[in-house]
Amino acid sequence: MENAFYHLNRNGLDTLSVLSVARKNPENFKGPASRSGYLALLAAILGLFTAALGKLIVWIGLTVMQLAFFGKFFYSGDTPADSELGALLLLIPIAGTALFLLLTRTGKYGLKIPALLAATGTGASLGWEAPVMLTGGAFATHLRKLLRISEAEVSIFIITGLCSGLAWYFNAPLAAVLLGLEVLLPAWTLMTLLPLITGVAATWALKAWWEGTEPFFTMGTGPGGNVPALLAYMVIGILIGLLAVLLVKASRRLERLFDRLGARNRWWLLLTAVPVAVIGYWSPDTLGPGERYGSFLLQAHVTLQLLTVLSLLKMIVWLFFSAGNKTGTTVMPLLLMGGATGLLLAVIIQLVAPAVIINPVMAALIGMCAMFAGISRGLFTAVVLVLELTHCLPAGIPAGLAAVAAYGVSFPLLKNKRPRPEAGNAVL
Repeated sequence: MENAFYHLNRNGLDTLSVLSVARKNPENFKGPASRSGYLALLAAILGLFTAALGKLIVWIGLTVMQLAFFGKFFYSGDTPADSELGALLLLIPIAGTALFLLLTRTGKYGLKIPALLAATGTGASLGWEAPVMLTGGAFATHLRKLLRISEAEVSIFIITGLCSGLAWYFNAPLAAVLLGLEVLLPAWTLMTLLPLITGVAATWALKAWWEGTEPFFTMGTGPGGNVPALLAYMVIGILIGLLAVLLVKASRRLERLFDRLGARNRWWLLLTAVPVAVIGYWSPDTLGPGERYGSFLLQAHVTLQLLTVLSLLKMIVWLFFSAGNKTGTTVMPLLLMGGATGLLLAVIIQLVAPAVIINPVMAALIGMCAMFAGISRGLFTAVVLVLELTHCLPAGIPAGLAAVAAYGVSFPLLKNKRPRPEAGNAVL
């Protein structure tokens, strides 16, 4: 059965750009139902493989970050913002991008994982979840003949692996399945749904057994909901939806620009690291994933300066690097940029209309939800994701309203279908 959601949501940006290659032929997702059981079993094995290697992959990334910014081998909780390298800090993102370009020049799937680790560990505004989300697909790609799966079926495992990695990293299995159903799968068939569900379930089960089911972010409390506040949250959703439109269009224009530059000489793509280096030198809080700021935002323990850094400066470095190098959006940057923008807009609304009692914690959460819905086009995924990230069920209504507002205002403005790049043109 054709997935109507997929066709409606094609106008967003991919979470990881390997999706463009995996989905370039919708026929890849149609096949005999008799293969479904075997594919589901393999998906469960790949899910366990993703969960088993996830911690190692993130540890390697953190080690790269420690070596690059502190010259230490063991991670001690420091982030690039704590570095005291001075002007030398300008060289680290450029060196990391050079390594990224070297690793991805052949287009081999397996090298995309260390490439993302190198880029993120040297300051690129991506997320540690990205290399984990590639693990299952890399395993299936390189063992295709041994596993007796067709090239078409590898596409299913690439998407299943992405969803499994999301479930593992953020402890969000329901959002991971919804992402596949809403955005990633061109068709709903037994051959696609069974592997997706079993893969995600296996990954999350092992994660829960090892580490428990604690929320990814720690969320604070604040004043309860009221009608004026809900209207304010919808306004925030609308404004972030408009911002998402600008980001999607800017991303596509930058991608075309760097495509032309890269066609002349691949090393022109080092220019994508210049904003990362310059802005990172001026404001080190923009360097790396910055996931610790998620809980800061959701407890409203931030300064106006940090809100500006996360909502504007981090947006610039993310936009240049992700568009120029075709990494895809990844998830963590959208959450941080959205949360900071939501909280900043709440401050402005509170100044303009002081009688409206807005919960700043809720404003940050709905900002995350609205930004994810506006850019990735995963409406239901966005709502469920923020609920699983925080375990805050009362946030469902305001988050849902903001997500609908962001999705609704951005949908008609992004009605043109995004182009499908050829496999040879996608870096990741």
